[in-house]
Amino acid sequence: MHVPVSKKNPTGITIRDRHLRRLKGTYLDPAEIEEIFKNYDRKNITYPTKKKLSQLNSDKYDEIIAVWCDYFNKKFNTNPPLEPNVIKALIASESDFEEDPRNPLATGIAQITPETFKIVQDPDGEVKDFIFKDIRKKDLKNSSIAIPLAVRWLSRKKRLAEGKLGRSVTAEEIILEYKGLLKSKSPYKNKAVEKFRKEYDQLTKK
Repeated sequence: MHVPVSKKNPTGITIRDRHLRRLKGTYLDPAEIEEIFKNYDRKNITYPTKKKLSQLNSDKYDEIIAVWCDYFNKKFNTNPPLEPNVIKALIASESDFEEDPRNPLATGIAQITPETFKIVQDPDGEVKDFIFKDIRKKDLKNSSIAIPLAVRWLSRKKRLAEGKLGRSVTAEEIILEYKGLLKSKSPYKNKAVEKFRKEYDQLTKK
């Protein structure tokens, strides 16, 4: 950046090694997450299906899922929108709705990995257009923070899957992209989505 010429800086140029403050509306921090959820207009939002899954607390997080799916669908003008049942089935398959499953490889109800946790807070990363800010690893054990983070990440994966396939994608294809297996020929591919498929089918069957 350009600065006044001086004895200390005769070139008039210096380097700023930190990011400029991001504008509100391009990130979510814990206070903003709480404020948005508390004041969100719930009229006409879509909720995930109730009373279809067997896990304890399977319907406990439906409002959080509904609000944040609606929020990010509107934020990114997602068409077709990301379904709340996709998020609910993913959580069921990842943690059985336990807020702290104690997995050494991932954290919280949405089982966020260290790699994903870093990406969603990186102002220079692949989700730099809308990141999370000032979230600590222990915050991922709080469903009120973990679920919006997971919805934002799955929104990104949905968009990537659509780009790779050149069309609208199924719920299962979103999860395959989430797991890095969308175009894989690995024999593990079917096994990787087996539990998600079971939970999603339960939620969506008539």
